[in-house]
Amino acid sequence: MLQAVLADFQAWGAAKITTTLDHRLSEVSPPAQRVIHLDPKDHDSVLEELAGQCTAALIIAPETDGILARLSGLMESGGARLLGSSPASVAIAGDKWNCHRLFNKAGLPTPDTRFVDVKGALGAAEKIGFPLVIKPVDGVGCEGVNLILDAPSLQMVLEKNWPYGNRLLLQSYIEGDHASASLLVAGHDISCLSLNRQFIEIGSPFSYRGGEVFFPCDKREEALDLAKRAASLVPGLKGYVGVDILITKEGCHIIEINPRLTTAYIGLRRVVNINLAEAIWDAAIRDVLPQKVSLSGRITFRKEDLI
Repeated sequence: MLQAVLADFQAWGAAKITTTLDHRLSEVSPPAQRVIHLDPKDHDSVLEELAGQCTAALIIAPETDGILARLSGLMESGGARLLGSSPASVAIAGDKWNCHRLFNKAGLPTPDTRFVDVKGALGAAEKIGFPLVIKPVDGVGCEGVNLILDAPSLQMVLEKNWPYGNRLLLQSYIEGDHASASLLVAGHDISCLSLNRQFIEIGSPFSYRGGEVFFPCDKREEALDLAKRAASLVPGLKGYVGVDILITKEGCHIIEINPRLTTAYIGLRRVVNINLAEAIWDAAIRDVLPQKVSLSGRITFRKEDLI
């Protein structure tokens, strides 16, 4: 992911690029004018120093445990403009329960979802009915997501393999095709770049394996319209935003909003007719969206390409 984004900024040529890199990845050579190798324990202090030196910053980080919101706030408070969503919007979108309530209030189709503690999980599960899905309140890449077939399976997961705290989500399981929408957000305007297929192995746990850009689906327009409606519910989203959608024969269901670069970027950049780095800059800094976006062909990508 980092290599792909930096390559696009380099190809654009309008910015001098500085990137941080974990010192344990010394064999990696990012395409940037300045590479700062750092120890993880010094990460925040280095970012604070860089925030005052940079015009703008693009944060590549997960929502897990509020990491993306915290780092976005750190850079913004230090004087750097964000090439992404505001810390407040990241905090909203990164909380799957908050998002579910927003979707419900707006009347968007979404799976039946309950926010429970570990002690109350079995009672809530029996009300939803099996099979169902258990997941953390935050997280990325199917982290902590499990298919639960019955009460003993739920008990086993919670007792032996649940390191995500006392609060969790239970969600009705719906069979369908897993997809994501890649959006650009500029102020109140949203542009749909592509609808992507997600390769997800269903089980306990789920496993994200990669995806395909684009997804030839007869419900494409319905899915993209739903993604735009979902993104419009969170004020402060900006730049590249991903929206996860479940597509069934009966219709589409909104799953969650990812207020950050998603893995689909890796495939999208290879078939889209625009430079995505320039488009992200224009959307986040100038509130301008590309006039015409088109894709040439289809391409698959793997989770391993994220590095």
